[in-house]
Amino acid sequence: MNVAGWVPLRWPCGPLEIERARRRAGFTAPEAEALRAWAEPQALELLAGSPVNALVVPWAEGSTGDDAHQRALAPLVGAARGRGLSVIGWVSEKADLRKAAGAARGAGLEALATESRDPVDGFEVLRFRKRGFDDRARAPFVGDPGAVWPGMRPLKLEPGVDAVSGATARPWIDSNAWYVRLVRALLEPRVLWLAFDPPETGRPVAADAYLQAIADSEVCGARWTVSLDASLRLSLAEGRAAGRETWAVIGRSLAFFRRHASWAGHLPVGQIGVLSDYTGANEFLSFEVLNLLARRSGLYRVLDKARVDETALEGLDAVLYADETPADAGLARRLYAFAEQGGTLVTPPGWKARGEPDEGAAIPRFRVFRHGKGRLAVAREAFGDPDLLAEDTQLLTSHRRDRVRAFNLGVGHVHYATSADGRTGVAHAFAFPTPYRRQETTLWFRRPWAEARLFQVEEDTGARAPRTELEGGVEFHLPPVPLYCAVEVSG
Repeated sequence: MNVAGWVPLRWPCGPLEIERARRRAGFTAPEAEALRAWAEPQALELLAGSPVNALVVPWAEGSTGDDAHQRALAPLVGAARGRGLSVIGWVSEKADLRKAAGAARGAGLEALATESRDPVDGFEVLRFRKRGFDDRARAPFVGDPGAVWPGMRPLKLEPGVDAVSGATARPWIDSNAWYVRLVRALLEPRVLWLAFDPPETGRPVAADAYLQAIADSEVCGARWTVSLDASLRLSLAEGRAAGRETWAVIGRSLAFFRRHASWAGHLPVGQIGVLSDYTGANEFLSFEVLNLLARRSGLYRVLDKARVDETALEGLDAVLYADETPADAGLARRLYAFAEQGGTLVTPPGWKARGEPDEGAAIPRFRVFRHGKGRLAVAREAFGDPDLLAEDTQLLTSHRRDRVRAFNLGVGHVHYATSADGRTGVAHAFAFPTPYRRQETTLWFRRPWAEARLFQVEEDTGARAPRTELEGGVEFHLPPVPLYCAVEVSG
């Protein structure tokens, strides 16, 4: 099996899926008919010319209807195999995994996918695991069932309130990219799948929202198990033009990232190292700091406390020690040395002050000291608000050390990574919907890249971006970013 080559699509159909859907408020008879239609082999015509090559079908949920459901799917599975498609069966944690695997083997499925931890011999099982890292067992495949629908979360106002102001009123961006980076850093899987469904609002999900979901997954090296909303499934089953247009955008988006698969192997550029064990009492704060740094387009690296002796700190401008538990003597010496050699060390209370007070550091929540060539910032109170901690860490690092900046992007963020040999790089830019006219966007890089090429899903031409040299870096000038684009830099 070539799991790394699979482009998966959740394919809801058959009796089990219909029974599950009936429990959802607002479920309609046409939706039930669409789920029945998708169990028919002719429904696979939808995939003609699509990058999708793997179907994830409901297989077992531990009910008396499992056997009948599996028999009902037999013609679909046979037709899929005849088209060269792989079929993966989703199995609920409540189901007997061994029994489900036996039925899957007989039916010609290539694998099962499940959150169950039950052992199975002789059949491929793709294990999805709840978020968290108490278990650090490495596996070639990791599935994340806790992913969120990416995008800008609408601001909900209280009745009678027309507007909200203040530091916390900025739009909230939901994203899975930060967690993808964390999983890849701690568990090092060869393949990482995300499972999440579109929001069921009673209205069709916009095509651009599907592009956003695909891009958010792909830019850091994961793959979304594509899931279509009920309105789109019904529209496709009925052959409506609007559904076909949205499906075409999904196909072009998936194909775009297959053409640029090398980007997934690029290494995130980081100037802030976030050091934690990412478990237990430290999980919430460390997770949220990564999430919030990513929201701010902050460049960070995940530093695993369990393997910090293997981790190079070179190239970092700052290290945030995020854990409540004090560092052992050896780690503390290494981090103090990092600051002494020119870095900024950010710590919770309790770390010994070293060097001279830095009276010019206007960060009220920290006591800041000049330590050798660098600085030590010791918090006055225990870390509490991850939003403030992410903001303070970026301010302590100083924007004068930025590696990349985006101008006129609006509400959005940037992911920046370079190839292993450092000869090329890519900046993924996301710009979220706005009532204002899009403006031309500028990307500034500290590194004086010689050339930049612009790639978009609908215009995947690699057009050269105009370049301007500035003191301290270079700028590349882009047309207004519609929702997502990638800028590949080289030279």
